[in-house]
Order: sequence, then C-alpha cells, then structure tokens
Amino acid sequence: MNEPTTHPRSARRHPRALFGRMQVYAQNHPRAYAVRAVSVALLVGLLPPFVLCVILLDDWASAVPVLLGAAAPVVIMGALMVWLMPAFLRRTLGTSTLQPDTDPVDLLEAKRQLRRGGLHERDEVNRVARVLAAQAEARINSPRTVNVVSVVGALLFGALATMSYLLDGAGSDFRLTATFTLLFLAYLLFLGPWTRRYRQRAREFARLYDERETARERPPEAARERAPDALVH
Repeated sequence: MNEPTTHPRSARRHPRALFGRMQVYAQNHPRAYAVRAVSVALLVGLLPPFVLCVILLDDWASAVPVLLGAAAPVVIMGALMVWLMPAFLRRTLGTSTLQPDTDPVDLLEAKRQLRRGGLHERDEVNRVARVLAAQAEARINSPRTVNVVSVVGALLFGALATMSYLLDGAGSDFRLTATFTLLFLAYLLFLGPWTRRYRQRAREFARLYDERETARERPPEAARERAPDALVH
C-alpha cells in the first residue's frame, strides 16, 4: 500500500484543498456555482476599469454609453455560462459525481493516488478516486478530444498569424496570434500524452478497485454455499 504523503491538517490548508471544496460544490450545484463564479469574474473584470473611468473621466454624458456598451457583451457571456454550466459539467463528468460530503483532503489525496497508481490504504480515498477514474472516461476528457481541439486551434491561429504577418509584419497582432498558435501546439505535444497516461492509470486503478471489492464480497457467498454441506456431515 502507498503511504499518504500529506498530513490531514497541512492538507486542509493547501490551496488545492480550497479548489477541492469548489469542485465538490460545482459538481453538486453547477448552476449556483456558475452564478457565484461569474459574479466574482464580473466584479474583478469590470470594477477596476469602472473605477478608473470614474477617476479619469469627467464627461459622464459620453462615458456612460461607452461603459454600458463594453459591459453588455460581458454580461451576455456570463449569462450564457450560467445557462450552459450544468450541460458542460454533464459532458465533462459523465454520469459520476462526487458526493456532497466529500472531504476535500480525501479528494486531494485521491488525485495523487490516481497519478501514482495502486490502491490507497484508506477506503474513503479509494472510493473518491474510483469516482475520479469514472469521470476520466467521459468522452470530452479523451486524448482524441484534446488532440482535435489542439490541432484546430493551432491551424486557426496559425492562419491568423500568417495573415497578420503578411499584412502588417511582425506587429502586435502577429505576436498575439503566434503566441496562441504555440500554446495550442504545446497542448498537442504535452497535454495529449498526459491525458492518455492519466486515463490509462485511472483504468488500472478502477480495475484494481473493482477486483478488490469483488473479492471482499465473495467470502460470505462462499460460506453460505458451504453451509448446507457442513450440516450434512
């Protein structure tokens, strides 16, 4: 058995434990999570420019329409995110979701266990890791999906970078599109193989976990089958 690498008290203070609590909440309350996440994002994204405009601009008659015009598409995108979040999570998680009372420390350790391979010494960690292993089988999490998205993104931004270079040379537009092209190529080279390895380890863990659970259920059944023979003798 693998020994736990993080003491529970220190794990609860780990930044990823906070992310774990958010992940558990999002899987069980996707729309409420989307509302909170979008609200925070809008405050962080829109409040600083608004405050800056208040400080720098004096002509509110012309500034307010500009601010409203800039805020409208952001608000619309936020509303779409809230509306689509449940469907997106269903596609990402498949039919398996974490229990609402899942301990974020167990979730953190379960993720480590899937990367290490093998079964953990704590049953609760194994149960959480089994849910994560099932989620890894969702089609959207497949290496093929990652590769397709990476290739399409690299081709799209590569074409935009080429057009920008032909029109304006190595300007800011070219550098931006070239950066995105390299980013998608990096996804193709690194994220695709990592996803393949992660899914394979998740399948191996699921096999070990299911075999152990099956072995645990066999002895009582075997004892019941032998009971009539024992009575005859």
